[in-house]
This record gives sequence, structure tokens and C-alpha cells, in this order.
Amino acid sequence: MKKIIILLMSCFLLSSFLHADKYAGEFLNIGVGVKARALGNAFVALADDPTAVYWNPAGIYYCNNLSFNIMHSEEYAGNLKYDAISAIYPLDEAKKFGFLITRTGISGIPLTELEDPNDTISVHNPPYAYKYVSDADYTGYLSFSSKLFKTISFGITTKLIYRTIGDIKASGIGLDAGFLYKINPSIQVGLNIRDAIGTSIWWKNGETEKVTPNVLTGASARFAFPIINIPSQFSFQTDIFFENRDQSAQLSVGKASFDFHAGMLFNFAPFLSVACGIDRENLTAGAFISYKNYTLQYAFENNPNLNNIHRISLGVEFFN
Repeated sequence: MKKIIILLMSCFLLSSFLHADKYAGEFLNIGVGVKARALGNAFVALADDPTAVYWNPAGIYYCNNLSFNIMHSEEYAGNLKYDAISAIYPLDEAKKFGFLITRTGISGIPLTELEDPNDTISVHNPPYAYKYVSDADYTGYLSFSSKLFKTISFGITTKLIYRTIGDIKASGIGLDAGFLYKINPSIQVGLNIRDAIGTSIWWKNGETEKVTPNVLTGASARFAFPIINIPSQFSFQTDIFFENRDQSAQLSVGKASFDFHAGMLFNFAPFLSVACGIDRENLTAGAFISYKNYTLQYAFENNPNLNNIHRISLGVEFFN
């Protein structure tokens, strides 16, 4: 197993220097789950529900029950529809499997042309929409997780991609590798190498896009919040890309760019939790209500530039 991990790390380092297309994998970076969004998308070191398949497959190892989660999101004034269904299946105490299917879609995209294609654009020759098309991206994830050492779990995720923009279609395949280190019962550190060997997307028109490997890393801590003594959890995460993102990132150093996320979770009662966070510069919040083996979750993100984001999900866990 150690040889496999070393091989994956070597492939990651090699592929970081290969040709890749900037922002080619941006549709893979939206983030899955309501709890994660409420916590500012700082979830790589938590990853304690079925959305761990996306955030850090190593977290699946600590999910001991069969569980499902269904999510729906309306984003950017309702123009983007985002749906996901995820599940965890424990084969036994040492081996866990997970799967996730996501769909992002935008409808009513206008294709335009000039009234007189032989003339230049002007007031007398304006463009008009001759056709409306839809964009849809489907990604399927299959994960496996087990123990690497006594305090370190690992997870591997294979993902299959299918994209459509009007009549143009594409398919792709990629690999993620995650690790979760439990320093003690209260503190843990997470790492997820996404698109670890470079994810390729092949378009039917002959074009090929290469998604650059990127890294999610972070830490989380459980504690009793001072004074009010409420069981709480803090999470912090850094996203690292190698695409020369410059000013579009919060911090850039050479080819590398860094975006930061943080969140706090407060467990007021066994059936009620609330969360708040910051996703880059945007504030987030959410509430989670549990009843028996069901959990209803809602999250909100304030995005002053692209309108607010609302997410809702329903989860069910079958206890052993």
C-alpha cells in the first residue's frame, strides 16, 4: 500500500508540470453538500457524511453506517441548477465504499449571429438569438477507503465525466487521493489531491482539455465553546491550484494560488446544529435538524457579485 501512495504522489508531482488548460476543471470545484457550504466549504478535514466522496474519500473510513444524502441547489439567481446524490456503504469495519453523482445545468443559453453575417456589428446590424441551448455537466464518483496506519486513513476516488453544451459532447476520467490524520480524538488534519494524475476531458469535436492537479488541505478541532459550553467544531481549509490564477485567487506565489475557507459548527442539541463560515470572502450560514435517522439541512451563502446561493439536502442513515 505504501508503494501505491508513493506512486500517486509521484504522478501528482509529474503532472503538475505537464500542459494543462487553465480553469478546465472549474465545474468540478463548485463543492458538494449543504453542511460543507454552511461551513464555508472548509470540509476536507471533517468529511464525516456521504459528501466525503467529494471532499476527502479518506473520511469515508470513519462512517460506519449505510447512509444517503440528496442535495439540490439554486445558484446565481437560479440560473445554475446543481443536484447531487451520495451514499456510503461499509463493506466491513476495515473497508468502506462511497459513490456520488452530481449534475450542474444551465438552460436558455442564447447562440447569436448577426442579421447580416457579411457586415460588421452595429446598431443597424445587431446580433440576434437564433437558437437556445443548455449546458449540463455530469460527474460520477466511486470511492474506496481503508486504514493506512493506526491514525491515518486513506481514500481513492475514480471519477467519470460527461459534458454537453448544445450539440457538443465530451467525456473524461480522473482520480482523487485523500488522507485523514487523527492527531487525537479532537484534532484531525485532512489532505485531498484532486485530479491527481491530471484529468483529461475529450470533446467530440477533437479538442482535449487537461485539468491540473490541485490540493485541498486543512484541519479541524472539536471543543466546548467558552462560557456557553456548547459542543463545537472549527474547521479551516486551503485550496491550492497550479494554474497561474494571479488576481483571481486570494494569494498567488508563482504558479501556485491559494484560497482560504473557515467554518464553525455549534451543536445546540442532539437534533439541532447551526453553522457559519467564510468561503473565500463570502459569508455562509446553515442549520441542520435531525429526527431519528433523518437529517434536513439548509445552507446560505452571501455572494454580492453573483447573487446569493441556497442549498437544501435530506440525509438518511441506517444505524447498525
